[in-house]
Amino acid sequence: MQLILHNIGEAFTGNLDAPILDIDSVVIDAGRITSFDAGAVSNPDAIIDCKGMAVAPGLVDTHIHPTIGDYGAKQQSIGYLERMVHGAVTRVMSAGEVHVPGRTGAEAAFGIALAAFHSFKTFQPLGMKVHGGAMLLEKDTEFSHIDRAYAAGMRIIGEVGIGSLKDPVRSGELSMYARELGMTVHMHCGCTSDRGPGGDAHPYFSAEDVLTVRPSIASHANTFASLSDEDIDLLCGDDGPPHVEIVQAGGARKMLRVVERLVERAAIDRLIIGTDTPTGYGVTSLGILKTIGDICSLGGVAPAVGWAIASGQGARAFGVEGNEIAIGAMADLVVIDVSLGSREETVSAALAEGEFPGVALVITDGQVRVNGSLCTLRAKRIAAIEKAA
Repeated sequence: MQLILHNIGEAFTGNLDAPILDIDSVVIDAGRITSFDAGAVSNPDAIIDCKGMAVAPGLVDTHIHPTIGDYGAKQQSIGYLERMVHGAVTRVMSAGEVHVPGRTGAEAAFGIALAAFHSFKTFQPLGMKVHGGAMLLEKDTEFSHIDRAYAAGMRIIGEVGIGSLKDPVRSGELSMYARELGMTVHMHCGCTSDRGPGGDAHPYFSAEDVLTVRPSIASHANTFASLSDEDIDLLCGDDGPPHVEIVQAGGARKMLRVVERLVERAAIDRLIIGTDTPTGYGVTSLGILKTIGDICSLGGVAPAVGWAIASGQGARAFGVEGNEIAIGAMADLVVIDVSLGSREETVSAALAEGEFPGVALVITDGQVRVNGSLCTLRAKRIAAIEKAA
């Protein structure tokens, strides 16, 4: 299927090195971006007039806790992943299938992660790429469990500290083994979320614990019962992990401290954004959009840079392709605008003020999946889609 988007206003690339692109058109063929020249296609299947709205790559949520399918056990909610697509998110990363009941040890943790991995390989709500299957570390986890997970295709280890294994030294041995294989390792930061006896044994995961474990990601550094200021400064320092994550389900002041420290160190390429959905905080279908607005309006991050952090950078943190506007990239795109009634003229200006943009269209794999978000305010303009005769 060939699709042309034209009459584009702003274009966010999702690439920190060049976050803005001056283009009028994007040509999509067979689910990939093939050109920025509308004249390159003589007989497209459809033409979309963006009417001066912004085009950007779909967002990445680096921290969700899926179960099986589009069901959130924590909130007893159905369809939350589909609603996240209405919030411009086209890719989500599991931090562990922690809410699936019955996880009693390493074999159960492996089996639950394996089931989620295979389920989400083919189940993609509205075309969302769901990276399920993030095996949690338990007291009896061995290197062989990681080998089996890797051989099955899994590439994520769920939040260290969420499983029954609380010892940072042993966790560090397993973490480094997984990372050497090429896996991405989350680590829980701050106060425990373990309601069982394990929580009493290790109620707080400090920066020192993180430095001992050496994960890929210091997860939710701004969680509600958060790291201390000193711990955040250590994580953002030279000895910290490759990525420091902020989440919407967390504290605003700590979030801004993470952003400020990474900006000061010219290390904004280490920042990633998640929601920690679904949690007791709720199902936050607009959580990534809200956090972009927060770091732009309160943290001084340029809007196109904020979008890149929450899109292409989130994908690269997990070693996967996508969520960029570039020739050859997967066509997972959003058309967004200032909200109807907004005093701002551009999406950049709206994000700089902390406003939610209106999502007009969501395109995944080169197909229009959402035409008018059910979750954001209405986009000021409405895209015109002309089908070929």
